[in-house]
Amino acid sequence: MAPEKILVDTSAWIVSFKKAGDQRLKEFLRQSIINGLAVISPVIILELLQGCRSIEERNGLRIKLESLEVLPVSSSVWEQAYELGFTLRRRGLTIPTTDLIIAAMAIDSKSLLLHQDEHFEKMIPHFPDLRTKYFTKN
Repeated sequence: MAPEKILVDTSAWIVSFKKAGDQRLKEFLRQSIINGLAVISPVIILELLQGCRSIEERNGLRIKLESLEVLPVSSSVWEQAYELGFTLRRRGLTIPTTDLIIAAMAIDSKSLLLHQDEHFEKMIPHFPDLRTKYFTKN
């Protein structure tokens, strides 16, 4: 059986970029990258590139991120995202669209979702196929 992929959410990347970021998360991410398990999505790349301060920073970050396996946003991911959004809204939870897409990608690819965003934890009781590694904020 192949090792589990780890979809790294924007929130985890941002924490990893900070000097004072959670060391446990940073080490988990580092090991995931070293072991070839870390994957990313176009939505996460988009979110991260939006925060760049210069063209050089954007270009360098894009090259690094795209060196990881980039999961496709397939029609099955969209179908899963539609279901997540519809079901969660009916249960009183409004989740940002990008988080729905990222959660759908994790479910569809059977990846563990590494994050530091409480939105994903709110989804788990309703969608047990969403598996996460959540580092609580210090």
